[in-house]
Amino acid sequence: MSRQPSLLDSSAGPSGRGVRPVNIVDRMQQAFLDYSMSVIVGRALPDVRDGLKPVQRRILYAMGEAGLRPDRPLRKCARAVGEVMQKYHPHGDTSIYDALVRMAQDFTMRAPLIDGHGNFGSIDGDNAAAMRYTEARLSEIAMALLDGIDEQTVDMLPNYDGDDDEPVVLPARLPNLLLNGSTGIAVGMATNIPPHNLGELVDACLLLLDRPDATLDQLLAKVPAPDFPTGGRIVTTEGIRQAYATGRGAITVEAIATTETRSGGMPRIVVTEIPYQVNKATLLERIAELVKTKKVDEIRDLRDESSRDGMRIVIELKRGEDPARVLAKLYRRSDLRTNFNVNIVALHGGQPRTLGLRDCLHAYVAHQREVLTRRTTYRRDRAAARAHVLEGLLIALDHLDEVIALIRAAPSADHARTELMDRFDLTEVQATAILDMQLRRLAQLEREKIATEHAELQALIAELEAILADRTRLDRLLASELRALRKAHADPRRSRLDDREPAEDDDAEALPAFEAQPVTVYVTAGAVVKAVAQRRTSTPYRDARDPVVAVLRATTADDILLVDAEGGGYRVALADVPVVPARQRGVPMAQLYGAPPDAPIVGAMQLIDNTDVVTLSARGLIKRTGVDEYRGRTQQMIAAGVRDDDELVAAGSCTDADEVLVAHDGGLVIRFTADAVRTMGRPSFGVAAQQVPDGASCVALSIVAPSVVDGAEVVTIDRTGAAKRSPLEEYPSQKRGGKGVLSGFGELVWCGVATDLHLATGDGPQVLRAAQLDQIGRSGRPVPTVSALAGPVVPERRGDDAPR
Repeated sequence: MSRQPSLLDSSAGPSGRGVRPVNIVDRMQQAFLDYSMSVIVGRALPDVRDGLKPVQRRILYAMGEAGLRPDRPLRKCARAVGEVMQKYHPHGDTSIYDALVRMAQDFTMRAPLIDGHGNFGSIDGDNAAAMRYTEARLSEIAMALLDGIDEQTVDMLPNYDGDDDEPVVLPARLPNLLLNGSTGIAVGMATNIPPHNLGELVDACLLLLDRPDATLDQLLAKVPAPDFPTGGRIVTTEGIRQAYATGRGAITVEAIATTETRSGGMPRIVVTEIPYQVNKATLLERIAELVKTKKVDEIRDLRDESSRDGMRIVIELKRGEDPARVLAKLYRRSDLRTNFNVNIVALHGGQPRTLGLRDCLHAYVAHQREVLTRRTTYRRDRAAARAHVLEGLLIALDHLDEVIALIRAAPSADHARTELMDRFDLTEVQATAILDMQLRRLAQLEREKIATEHAELQALIAELEAILADRTRLDRLLASELRALRKAHADPRRSRLDDREPAEDDDAEALPAFEAQPVTVYVTAGAVVKAVAQRRTSTPYRDARDPVVAVLRATTADDILLVDAEGGGYRVALADVPVVPARQRGVPMAQLYGAPPDAPIVGAMQLIDNTDVVTLSARGLIKRTGVDEYRGRTQQMIAAGVRDDDELVAAGSCTDADEVLVAHDGGLVIRFTADAVRTMGRPSFGVAAQQVPDGASCVALSIVAPSVVDGAEVVTIDRTGAAKRSPLEEYPSQKRGGKGVLSGFGELVWCGVATDLHLATGDGPQVLRAAQLDQIGRSGRPVPTVSALAGPVVPERRGDDAPR
């Protein structure tokens, strides 16, 4: 039997040429190593400088080059994907679109880099719609990553076919690696970087600029923990410090839950935030399975009430069950509590490395120094080139007649260029600029402009060279730009920090503490208090027979004070008020106190520390009393003294720094500072706020916080439903007790600064958005807006930092 020639046999083939023996093991090892490095560097791991993987970087760069910017219209995602695949990433549209979708998801990215319109998936695990249905453009914060890329701040390399160039890394004026985090699985390694708060990261970078040798503990004072886009509670254990010190560690994250008591004493748990990367639909299935298998048998119903207003998972409990113990069980047996396993692996110097917090921040600061240096060098060179041209123009203008004669005598432009260079010792660039100079530049004014521009450029060049020569000045410039970016893009922390140990079901001291639930509280004239889960926009109170007199945005941990027309005060703890659906009526005061108030309720306010309770009577008497006067006493008390021929018409809260607007139904409005009214005891009648003529009555009290005075607008409404908004500055500040100024209305029913107004009209209750009203001057004619009013106008109060 003849032997077949082997590929390893040097004699194989007619001549044996071109064939060499190789070891199959060595060859496979080398091929696998090449493949793994290609995956690590080219796909799976982000760069420590801009925090982006290649496909993400290519998407942002291609969209920027294609003009898909925040100030431009949205375009189909298929267009963006096509641009990326055609020029930079020829690996299929699916991987490109998946990366684009992830950068648009606000539950995935702490600061989304893509502004998406359409279905981009959900926290329930739903897939995004096809790219032909969705639209996108770059977000504002993505522009900070691209800022300066056209100023030679980063290296460019040829794309896959050599027809175009793409950036090796983006300028990344924001620390995106830690800001948005990253996940990826390479060959033999993986990365899992949590997102962080931008303001905290900038503070840490500023610390490193000021103190490069700052310790980890000093950095932890600036960046105490990650900040997840889905919120949640982070248990501050030693795992956080270990993760930041070594790049590896585990961080415990818990869901945020509140408790409610329904009518009939039925308790419930409401989950408003879940841990990062937890699929909500899967979480609900797991809880339902626990109930089905009787591992958690205290639950009688489970439903998902999430909407555009936020997440809301409602867990109904059986009567008499302790919500804290049930929540502790759910923490231990479901994904309401998870561990985020930190593994900070990124490309540093082209090689994968495990990095701690200091390493990441130092690498980012070093990258920013290089970007600023290259940008400053580029701007200096451009300024120098322009100054060089202007110097030639100034020489030509100083010898204008000779230059004109030389050009006229020259047989050609090339000859004239050469003559100019020889005669006036000019460069070719300067000589060309002189030949291209327009005749209008010969005017004296134009010459002065050239001289001024040249002087400005010389000063700019000196400034830029000083920055390049002084590392301290470069760092100061970097710090100022970081502060500006923080001011423009930073937002409050979403994930709460908690230093207690994770709750266990059998440990009473470690049982979870419920968050105070945000609620919208409606108080009616007939003394009904209704608390509903807070939404972005509040619905009107539907009982037309009992109009609402106060709408407050508060929490279930707050106390509120109700004030009636005869001066009676009633303190209510919202923890005692059941949170009910919007369609239900609420709780009558008689149920809370055993008897109804003696007079109609005219107002209500939160009892906030360091504020005063302010009341206004029909005859124009105003009174301020410290909030502590209403605490620590019985729930029922005297809120304000009222004369026999008078009654209270409004109540609110204020501080010394606030301003007060008071109006009577004759159409006059007065504005004065709150400190013009001294504080006095609860039974006092008060002092004059406004002169009220016979037959008229005060109808409105509005408190304007100092933070909104600039640019504030006053809303005025009359009995017929005509309304307008006018600049607050048109209502001059006066001394307390004056007549006021005309508002342009005859039968005024309300005047003040507010965002949303709750009205009782002939067509039923409704909410009027102030932004929808026409802007008309104070003395201008009002515009019919709603049907005739059948009850009070009530501003929605959003807290002590907004108009009250």
